[in-house]
Amino acid sequence: MKRLLLPSCLAIAAVAGCSSGSAAPSCTPFKAVTGDFDGYHAWPLTMSYDDPAVMGSPHTSGPRQVFLNQAPPHGATEFPVGTIIVKEIGPGPATSDTTFAMVKDGCGFNADGAVGWEWYDLQNNADGSLTILWHGSQPPPGQSYSGDPTSCNTCHSQGTSNDSVQAWPLLSGF
Repeated sequence: MKRLLLPSCLAIAAVAGCSSGSAAPSCTPFKAVTGDFDGYHAWPLTMSYDDPAVMGSPHTSGPRQVFLNQAPPHGATEFPVGTIIVKEIGPGPATSDTTFAMVKDGCGFNADGAVGWEWYDLQNNADGSLTILWHGSQPPPGQSYSGDPTSCNTCHSQGTSNDSVQAWPLLSGF
C-alpha cells in the first residue's frame, strides 16, 4: 500500500504544479496538410510576375504566380499563424510548373531562419490532386529550392522587416 501511495502523491503534486497560474502560455502551431492547399488557385489574393532573372536564381525569374490564403489584419507587423503562400513558377499549366509554399507555423518554428515559417515543395497532379513532396525548415538532403543550391532561409531570413515574406508587402494597405 505504501508503494502505491508515494507515486500517487507525486502524480497529484505534478498535476497541481502544472495548473498554477505561473505556467508559460501554450502555443499551438499550425501544421499544414495536403487539404490546406486545396483550391489555392481560387484564393482571393493573387499576384503575377513575369520578370527577367533576379539574382540569377531560377525561383525568382520568369513567369510566376503567387497565391495568399488570407491577408494580414490592417496595420499588422507579421502574417498570422495559418497564413499560406503558394508560388507557381512557369508558364502553366500547374501540373508542369514548379510549385512551392511557405506556411506560417508560428510557435518559434524555424528559429534559426525565417522564424515561424515552414517550406513546402508541392506537385499539382493531372487528376487535380496535390502532393506534398517535402516540407520543413529547409529542403531535405539532395533536394533544392527550384535548383537553387541555397536553402529557402538564405533569402527569406533577409526579409525580416516583412516577416520573411519577399513577395507580399505587409504595408500594402490590407
